Amino acid sequence: MSRDDARALACITAHGRTGIAFQALGRGLAHWFDAPGNRSGDLRGGSHGDSRGLVAYFDTGSAWIAAGEPIASREDSIPVAEAFVKAARAQGRRVAFFATEGVLAASPRLRRVSIGEQPVWDPSRWASDLRQHRSMREQLRRARAKGVLVREIEAGGSSLRAPIETLIERWRASRSMPVMRFLVDLAPFEHSAERRLFVAERHGTVQGMLSLSPVPARGGWLFEHLLRDPGAPNGTAELLVDCAMRALDADGVRWVTLGLAPLSGRVNAWLDLARRVSRPFFNFAGLSSFKRKLRPHAWEPMYMAFPREQHAAMAMLEALRAFAGGSVVWFGVRTVLRGPPPLLRALAWLLVPWTLLLALVPTHPWFPSRGVQAAWVVFDGLLLWALFRQQRLRSDWLAARSAVAIATAVSVDAVLTLTQAVWWNAMHMNGALETVAVVIACAGPAIAAPVLWGAVRRLQHLAGVRVPQR
Repeated sequence: MSRDDARALACITAHGRTGIAFQALGRGLAHWFDAPGNRSGDLRGGSHGDSRGLVAYFDTGSAWIAAGEPIASREDSIPVAEAFVKAARAQGRRVAFFATEGVLAASPRLRRVSIGEQPVWDPSRWASDLRQHRSMREQLRRARAKGVLVREIEAGGSSLRAPIETLIERWRASRSMPVMRFLVDLAPFEHSAERRLFVAERHGTVQGMLSLSPVPARGGWLFEHLLRDPGAPNGTAELLVDCAMRALDADGVRWVTLGLAPLSGRVNAWLDLARRVSRPFFNFAGLSSFKRKLRPHAWEPMYMAFPREQHAAMAMLEALRAFAGGSVVWFGVRTVLRGPPPLLRALAWLLVPWTLLLALVPTHPWFPSRGVQAAWVVFDGLLLWALFRQQRLRSDWLAARSAVAIATAVSVDAVLTLTQAVWWNAMHMNGALETVAVVIACAGPAIAAPVLWGAVRRLQHLAGVRVPQR
């Protein structure tokens, strides 16, 4: 552990009361200590004893996005936050505190917006609540009936490290979006001495994982990473939570959280719109619904706080840059180039009217002959059938092979369409509208091809890293 991390850990151990306090040790975060002579952005300092607190943050290049509230005593939290704002401004940076639990509301220099809620439980009530929760008991029964077993293992130096890393890679390959950074980075083996780790196994293969990080000032735990293999039996995630709750209850723990359910509960109109629009790529409502299914004992509101003179939209944009690890636009491009399932479905449905259009337009001036026109209609019809069939395949291996065939066909489509446009259409177009139509015809497969090859890479990775069940 580096000297900086050791100093941060000492601060977390003394004052870490929020659910995400331990995530201050996450990769990619810088540490700002509010120490004497250290109020202008210098990240160096002496021992923990000479500072009032710590702020872990991500530097987007134009803003410092803090990971939650300052890690400090309650009475020092606001002074430390205000000193951090001053230090950021000295470096020409805006500021936002993302995922705060409400302490900063008392600062006259800061305002806040709701960004969601976090569910909390008292593990001592879990077993009695479960007796009144029939659907949850059924999920646990299903997982056990399929042979899923859960046990706690040592987070560091475990013989299961390689299978768990395989699980993480398979889980990532099944996601629509690429890896995010700020507060959601998956690193369950870092700082393992402070963590707890539960794994779900079936016939000797890892099917799921639950990584816990401590909340020292509350004597509680954050269920930080809950992963289920895409092929794991139903109820695997619930079984992991059940076993962890029972283990924590046996240890006398009385406070746990599953962390922020983003955009859950009452949020402003713009965030509500974002929740609806982004659903195909990230199901905020589904995540909240899963956590509600576990019947938390309370929901605590979560906020983003920022200086009053800053606009809320700009603060949120900077927070998105932190999650994206840089440019939001480039993150969007990388998402598209992964060939996410919602985009593949959209491409398939867009091909329906396009194929009908090819069949109905007059042959001249669009095609050299009726035979060529018929060939294009048949080609696109077969491609349409392949796209819809591919979405129904359950085998990772078959889905990957099918994706290769589709991506190859669309690449050939792009070449042939451009060839026809240069050889035939360029000499027979009359007017701007016809030219635009030809450009669109060329652009469609040229854009779709890299998206489909991105899906190939994702699906091949999903199929290739899978450990066969015995």
